[in-house]
Amino acid sequence: MNTSLDPASRLARWLPKSTPAILFLMLLVGLALPLYTDEVGWRLQERAGIDGVDKLYSEQCGPNTLAAPAWFMWPVRWYSAFFNTAWPAPFAVRLSGVAYALMWGAMLLVLIRRVAGDQQRRNHLTMLCCGLMGLGVMPWLLVWSRPEQPIILAATASLLIACGPARDAPARWWAPVSILMLGVIALSYHFKALILVPLFIAAMIAAAPPRRAWMIQGLCILALLAVTAVSARYWFGRLACPGDPLIAAEHARQSLGLQLLAGGGWAMAPLRLIANYQLPVYVAQATPDVTPMSNWLQPHLVGKPTQIAWTVVMIALWLAGFVLTVWTLVAAWWGRRMDRSLWLAGVTLACASAWCVSQVVRNVYEASFVLPLLTLTYALALSARVLPERVPTALRRVAITIGLALPISAMAILAIYGPSLVATIGKGGYLPGQSDSVGLADYGGVRRQILRAAAACGITPQGHPARLLVDDVTYFTFMDAPLPDHKISVLEPQWSGRLTDPLAYLRQRQSSGAVLACSALPAPLRARAHATGAFCCIGPDQWQAAPHPAAQQMAR
Repeated sequence: MNTSLDPASRLARWLPKSTPAILFLMLLVGLALPLYTDEVGWRLQERAGIDGVDKLYSEQCGPNTLAAPAWFMWPVRWYSAFFNTAWPAPFAVRLSGVAYALMWGAMLLVLIRRVAGDQQRRNHLTMLCCGLMGLGVMPWLLVWSRPEQPIILAATASLLIACGPARDAPARWWAPVSILMLGVIALSYHFKALILVPLFIAAMIAAAPPRRAWMIQGLCILALLAVTAVSARYWFGRLACPGDPLIAAEHARQSLGLQLLAGGGWAMAPLRLIANYQLPVYVAQATPDVTPMSNWLQPHLVGKPTQIAWTVVMIALWLAGFVLTVWTLVAAWWGRRMDRSLWLAGVTLACASAWCVSQVVRNVYEASFVLPLLTLTYALALSARVLPERVPTALRRVAITIGLALPISAMAILAIYGPSLVATIGKGGYLPGQSDSVGLADYGGVRRQILRAAAACGITPQGHPARLLVDDVTYFTFMDAPLPDHKISVLEPQWSGRLTDPLAYLRQRQSSGAVLACSALPAPLRARAHATGAFCCIGPDQWQAAPHPAAQQMAR
């Protein structure tokens, strides 16, 4: 008897298994990805578990520079403080990012298994969703240890609870309470979670029948709305920066909503919002780039035609899933066949769309927020019990196409970026050609160099330094030191606002000094600093050093 399978049957069995395997493999390769500056910076801004207050990169925003978090935010701050101080090294940050990304990938597979009605649909959704998340450099954006990770994890966990087995519904009184806790966690991390409040509320309603749990649901929804109001006040207050109009203007420049609030023009607001609905931009951010943002990957490893080709293909594949999803949602709405997963899909899509239209400046890490939300939308919508007539066939073709494209994409990405990642594996400190990225290797040796450099200015951990000026490398060495400032808001023009004399600023703040990589210092300050190898220090005895070049220019 011939038991061999025809090629189509072998493909149907192989792709649903290989697609998540390749995605997880690419996530694990992310362990070699250097640490990007934002992964350090946002930790510095949420240090209440160490300092007792949150702060920005520096202390020049006036009354809201040092902000006490709301009481419900403290567990997250304590959690962050414990892990950051227990393992203060770049590799620990990268390891946590990869672990959270793997966790989200596993949760996505569980969600697909839970919502899809049959094995064939599960296979197609696995190929579609895991395939899209694995294309281009998207897996390496997923491992960035930024607030998007816990927020997306909380949202996905809420959807998993909401899509629990219907037979358990009478006993699921705990579900709204759990989703409330997940919402509180998300709101504690970043203001992006405000966009997802409708998702958490929809998940509460879907998690248990209102007739059996209406009181618990109502109380949880009211509690979440109250937490949202407090969180909104906290986050918008931190962005206001009344003490420095230049920094406030830079914050406003990046948000269409803030621009409309500041400048009026509400008559044109609908048109501006529609014109700003540019989901393909996030897909383009996950493609190989000639010059990646701040060189988070080595630049000039692909040419412009190659970048354009990647962008066109990836947008086409994402657009295919988007069309099938919207087609299903519209048909179900028109035919009054909206079931639980379709309602949740619609709300998730609305949340992703709301964030999209609010943004003016879209940094590359925004893809790790919007595209996972779109993927969750696809999984929920295309798992509906009844799909429009032609959608199942189209879904099968799109899923197989993406499943076949994924290994090609993975091999191409590894061929493009693999050698440069391998070259950085044994390096620590700032990387050549990637001035905003930190190598992961041997931070113990790097720490000893930093301590020797700091000691030249009398700065030692035993001396309990405070308000040190640090950078992405030296921050880990002095993580326990209270209220550090980051070089980005003291030395770099875009975010330093009205600050033109760094030494005068440090003196005014009664800082213990500055410990940075020498390459991070402007030439006049570097000339006055004590250099020990690659690291420099400036102590209080240097406060009378030459002023910052910008201050000299203003004086002239």
